[in-house]
Amino acid sequence: MRRFAPAIVAVSVVLSCSPGSMAQDAGPSHAPDGRGQQLISPLYFSYKADAPFTATAKTVVVRTLPDGSTVTVENARQVMRDSEGRIFQERVTFVPLPNNGRREMRVHARDYSDPVEHTLYHCDTGPRVCNLYDYHGVAATDHLLPAGLQPDGTSFLTREDLGVDTFEGLEVQKSRETTTVYRESVGNTHTILRTVEYWYSPALGVNVQVKRHDPREGDQTLWITNVSLTAADPDKFKIPADYRVIDQRDDPDHQPAPSSAGDQN
Repeated sequence: MRRFAPAIVAVSVVLSCSPGSMAQDAGPSHAPDGRGQQLISPLYFSYKADAPFTATAKTVVVRTLPDGSTVTVENARQVMRDSEGRIFQERVTFVPLPNNGRREMRVHARDYSDPVEHTLYHCDTGPRVCNLYDYHGVAATDHLLPAGLQPDGTSFLTREDLGVDTFEGLEVQKSRETTTVYRESVGNTHTILRTVEYWYSPALGVNVQVKRHDPREGDQTLWITNVSLTAADPDKFKIPADYRVIDQRDDPDHQPAPSSAGDQN
């Protein structure tokens, strides 16, 4: 019975208040209304054998409000890949800029992808649970959409070659994609232009920097820093021994492992 004591106390407090005092304290009633979160796609780290690296993946997002002011948030997370192509990466909450030490980034999940075993463990740090999914590693360039009019007929994609450069000591191929979203295709009264600039490292098979501009989503800059081509400790690619594993592969309706999250990545 002791575990129900707090609920009994709470009810007794409510019953001791008159209807008039309750309305005065709480104000007008309404149903819950959750805040819609923005989905921020993180940098994509693909399978590639014999190309190990460790790095810090950083993201800065700047949203421009209707009055011209801005809201800026950032995060930084650890990523690494071994010689067999296994990938470890953290999922981290965002903090505002400037932060002034008011809030700390929090690792809310860790992902372990294994292209040899074809497994992906998405491990939530709160409940200490790892959900197991199927994983089939593919090269990043296999996801490229063809340029031109898109299949839905509402947008047009162009791709520009911006030449070769270096980034963190790596040779990179620079390019820019511009997507023209036609008027009235997504409820827009004017044409929308979305641009994304890529700095791609053929040696690593990953984008080392991505800059996205979309008036609907703001400006997003994602890049890796502190890059090392030395293989990480093999233990980094093992799921924690004290986490419970739930095999989602046996569920025919299971959802794929999350690759993006609202206000975190």
